[in-house]
Order: sequence, then C-alpha cells, then structure tokens
Amino acid sequence: MTSNNSQSLSTNAPELQRRVHERFGVLPNFFRLSPEIPEITEKLWGFAQAAYLDNPLPSVFKERLFAYLSRFCAVRYCIARHTGFLIGLGRPAGDKDARAESVENVVRLLRRPLPRGPELGPRLSLCSQCPAPLMEMPSADTLLEDGLFSLASHVFLQTPDAPECLDALERLLGTTQLQYLLLFLAFIRAAHYWTSVHPEIQLEDDVKQLLATHEALASCILGAPEPGSDKISQSVLDELPALRLKADKAVGLLASIVDSSDDAIISKTLEGFITSWNAGAERLFGYSAKEAIGRHISLIIPLDRRDEETRILARLSQGERIDHFDTIRMRKDGAKLEISLSISPVRDSAGKIIGASKIARDISGRKRIERELSESEQRFRTLADALDTQVQFRTQELVRRNAEILQQSDQLRDLSGRLMFTQDEERRRIARELHDSAGQSLAALGMSLARIDDDAKRDPARLSKGIKDAQDLIQNLTREIRTTSYLLHPPMLDESGLSSALRWYIDGLAERSGLSIELHIPDNLGRLAPEVELAIFRLVQECLTNIHRHSGSKTAVIRVAREPDKVYAEVQDRGRGISPERLAEVQLRGAGVGIRGMRERVRQSHGELTVDSNPLGTKITAIFPIKTLAS
Repeated sequence: MTSNNSQSLSTNAPELQRRVHERFGVLPNFFRLSPEIPEITEKLWGFAQAAYLDNPLPSVFKERLFAYLSRFCAVRYCIARHTGFLIGLGRPAGDKDARAESVENVVRLLRRPLPRGPELGPRLSLCSQCPAPLMEMPSADTLLEDGLFSLASHVFLQTPDAPECLDALERLLGTTQLQYLLLFLAFIRAAHYWTSVHPEIQLEDDVKQLLATHEALASCILGAPEPGSDKISQSVLDELPALRLKADKAVGLLASIVDSSDDAIISKTLEGFITSWNAGAERLFGYSAKEAIGRHISLIIPLDRRDEETRILARLSQGERIDHFDTIRMRKDGAKLEISLSISPVRDSAGKIIGASKIARDISGRKRIERELSESEQRFRTLADALDTQVQFRTQELVRRNAEILQQSDQLRDLSGRLMFTQDEERRRIARELHDSAGQSLAALGMSLARIDDDAKRDPARLSKGIKDAQDLIQNLTREIRTTSYLLHPPMLDESGLSSALRWYIDGLAERSGLSIELHIPDNLGRLAPEVELAIFRLVQECLTNIHRHSGSKTAVIRVAREPDKVYAEVQDRGRGISPERLAEVQLRGAGVGIRGMRERVRQSHGELTVDSNPLGTKITAIFPIKTLAS
C-alpha cells in the first residue's frame, strides 16, 4: 500500500512542480522534488502556502523581511533566492501583482544594521508612539519599517530583548496581525533549517547571473553572515519541533481571534454559500451562525447590489484580493448598513482556490461624518460663490464709477482747453481794441498837440516845452500799449509765424530785464498748426518769466527743432534749480499754476511736457506730434 501511495505522489510530481512554477514564476530548487520522498515536498509546499504565500501580510513587506532575516543564516541560498524575488527574478511572495524593487533599494536593505542595546531604544520608542493597531503595514525604506523589522528580528533571533520587542509588536499590530507575523517567522526559520540540512540545494542560474553582474549585491549576499549566525542556526535546529507546535497553537489562536473579533469575518464557497460566520457577523448583521451557515451570501445583500457579488466572485476566481471595498449590506431587520469589505481567496493545500474569506467593518459613523463634511463643504462653497458674486458686482460698480470719473476728467480737460482757447481769443480781441481805439485816440491827440505847438510859436519857449513833454508822454504811452497788446496776443505770430514772434518777444524782454537769451530756431522751420505755435510761444513766455523772477539765472537758451514726425521746444537756464522734493511734486501733480497751465496747454495739442532740474539749472521740454499739425 505504501508503494502504491508513493507511486501516486510521484505521478503527481510534475503537477506540483507546475503549481510551484506558476505561483513563483520560476521553479526554486528549494521545492524540487526528490523521487524517493515526494510527499515531504508536498507537505513543505503546503506549509509555505499557509505561512508564507497566502499569509495576508503585504507581499513586498513579507519578501523584504524574508531577505532581511536571511542574513543570519549561514547557508546563503535563502538570502540569494529571496533577493532575486525582490528585484523581479520571480514573484515576491508569489504575488504576480507585486512590484519589483531596484537593486539599489535591496542593497540598502541588506546593509541595514540590526540595532542592539542602546540603538534599539529609539525603534521601541517610535513603535510605541504610533497609532495602534496599524491599519496597514509601513512602506519600504521608511522609519516605521526599520523599527518594525528591528523588533521582528529580535523576536526571530530570540535575543535578550525579544520579550520587550514582542510586547511592542503586539501593541503595534494587534493580536491578529501579530499571529500572522509569528507564523511567517516560523516558516523563515524552517526554511533556514531546511537549507542547512540539505547542502545539495544549489543557487539557480538566474541568481548566479544576478550575482555575477552586480558586485555590491553579491558582496551583501555572499559575504559572511551576521554575527552569531552559527548560534542562531543551532537554535533553529533545537527549536524546530517547538516551532511546529507553536504554529499549530497559532492556528488555534487565530480561530479564537476570528471568533472574538469586532469585525464580521465570513467565509464562503465560490458559489457564494456561507461556510463560517463569527460572533462579529452575528452582531453586525443580526443573524446567528446557525441561521447563516449554509445559506447564500445574498442573504445580506440588497437587491440593487446583487451584481456586485457576481463581479466579486469572478475576481476571486482569478486569484485577486479586494481591499477596502465600500458598499451597502442589509441586516436581518431590513436596516441598511454601510460597510467596508476586504476579501481574499482561500486555497486548498494544492493551491486551488476553493472559496473566499471576507472581513466586513461597519463604517456608518465614518460615512456619516463624511456626509456632514461634504454638506459643510457645500455650504461653504455656496457662501464663497455668493461672496464672489458680491465681489464681482462691487467690482463692476467700481469699474463703472471709475469710468465715470475718467469721463468727467476728460470733460474737465476739454473744458479747460476751451477756456484757454476762449482766453486767447479774448486777449486777441482786447489787443485789437487797444490798437484800434486807444491807439487812434492817442494819434489824434498827438496831432492836436502838434497844431498847438505851431500856433504858440510866438509865445515863449515855456509853452513849447510843455507841449513837447506831453508829446513824449504820448509816445511812451503808445509804445506801452503796443507792447501790452503784443504780449496779450502778438499779431506777428499770426502774420509772420513762430520764428519772428519769438525773436520780437525775446528782444523786448532782454531789453527790459537784462537777461542774456539765446534762440536756436531753424530758418526752414516753416509754419506749424496755429494751436501748436501758440502753445510754444506761451511755453517760452512762461519759462522766461519764471527764469527772470525765480531762478536767479542771468542766461537762458531756447531751442526749437523739427523732425519728420515731431516738433521739439526746449527752454534751459543756469539758475539754482528746483529742489528734489519740489521736483517730485511737480512730476507727480504738476504743482504750481504756471507748470500746470503749461502742461495742460501742451496736452491740448496732444504733446508731452517734461521737467528736469538739478543744482546747475532747469530744463523744460515739450514734444508735439506732427500728425496733430495737419489736423
């Protein structure tokens, strides 16, 4: 009978090798069957599935911890093979969806020293301060992973610090995850022992090629094991039976943990029929285990959610794991429950998926808070939108008011221009009347006095002298009236143009004031637009008046030039200049009636006025565009 059984197992050997290869993506020499005792390899494979491959701890976390702890094994097969799994030579923990790591990351992991003595303290402190239990295992290359690996290593090696590390792990992971971790450590010890007593297990070709091409990685793997590994290996030999017993106890403890968990833990077949129902499920859904076991899982699924179960079973059949799936389920009394599901496939010893294990957690409180937060966010968003609308309305109002102010400013500027035009016209009228009326009257008076002079020749010279004095006064008055008339509006500006008017004005002012004035104006300047000629004349008039009264300068230079598109007028003195504070005020607001009037007159002709001053003197420049002249 024994012979027939061995023959049957030998016949199944290729099938087992196929399952191992399908799970890992390669066929490790660790599981290559011996023709004499194939049943041993079958049982070793079953132990690997239960404690390592199907262990619910994250795949990359398990593989990194396996490689990290294999540093303490004198035989280098395990560290080499599991390092290969980590970087993509096969599948980490048999998980086809797990992402491979870079060689650099794995080298950092294998070079990470095991903290002992005082160095262990900060890791214990970090783990004691973390929120517990952990909802998920830490990511690779984090401080928390380093702390957790350190505690697990001391428990694995059974150092003097192992009891304290075990207590810290139980607090950090919770009872259920701790038992899964201990089950995994038991398998790692068994794997180290197995390679120690089977020296014929050789490194695979892919691992040999890896070590030949990565010197740093080969140094970590083929170098001497961590200190104390011989003692640890012997300890593994001594403790293997006890570890087997602990594993059996762990399985029993896991069953009691499942039954006492606050979460609902349910197992079912691939057809959806319930096979186990813990106390947490009784409390959550209201059905007793007797009422639920044997019935279809649709017992707790609302009618509008039945298609979810079909999709879940289809994914489980493909070996997929479903984490944190939020959905709605139904209690015995008909009340709806918001729950989060984590579902894992259940395999038999041959690796075949035969069912599913489901953990359901009530998240009604969390969902209620999320809805309240969403409603609060919506209220704030509505308020923000209303505020934005008000801001937009106020902005539009301000834009409208600003436009009105700008329009009023334009109107005021236009009015100012019209006032100046009216002022100039009035000056022209006054000048004409002074010339035509007062001038004629004074001329007649002069003629009358001349006749009196002729008639009084027979009288002494006294009468003749008085009359002569009267004639002189009349001539002076005539000159003054003519000068005043010209200053109000020089007729020469209209008759002969800007060049003649400026020369006449400068000659008269130089004679009256004693200023030394230079005029630089081209002979071919030509005629300009009347308003531009008047603006330049008034600019020169105002500037020379200011120089005479305020600057202290005895000289002044006037330059007028014409370019194809511009006309320049510049007046410069050598006086005391304008103080920086006063100049800033002039530049900003055009302070002073004279400067403001000049600026406004130039602006009416679409020109620009600039004022530059320093302790050596002041220069005022006006620029007029030619296009304005044509208009």
